[in-house]
Amino acid sequence: MNAYINSVWQRDWDAEGANKLHEVLPNLGADLHRRGEGAGRKRETAMCRLWVVHTWLTQSYLLKNEEQPFCYACDSLYTVRHISIECPDFQDTRRKYFSVTDLYRLFREVNPSRIVVYLKDLGVYGNI
Repeated sequence: MNAYINSVWQRDWDAEGANKLHEVLPNLGADLHRRGEGAGRKRETAMCRLWVVHTWLTQSYLLKNEEQPFCYACDSLYTVRHISIECPDFQDTRRKYFSVTDLYRLFREVNPSRIVVYLKDLGVYGNI
C-alpha cells in the first residue's frame, strides 16, 4: 500500500513541472539534504532555507511588498540558484569552494560547511 501511495505522490509531483523545488528534490523518497557533523542550529536553519529555496535574501520582498530583488552585476533575478550556481560575478569565489552546475548536486555532493563558507565569503550568509 505504501509503495502505491508513494508512486501516486511521485506522479503528482512530476506533473508539477514549474515547481522550483524539483531541481533540489526530484525523487520524493530521497533524503532532502546531507547533515554536516556538529552542525549548529543557525547553520542547519540556513541550509534548510537554501534547500527549500526560500531565504530572507531572496524572498523577503514578498513580506515587504517590494519588487523582487535582482543581481546588479548581470541583471538577473536574485534567487538561491543564481547566487549558488549561475552568477558570473560570483564565479571566482564559487570555484574556491565547489564546482557543481545544479542545485541537486550542490546539496548532495558538496559538504554543507563549504556552502556556508562560500556564502560568508560573499557576505550574504547573515541574510539567509
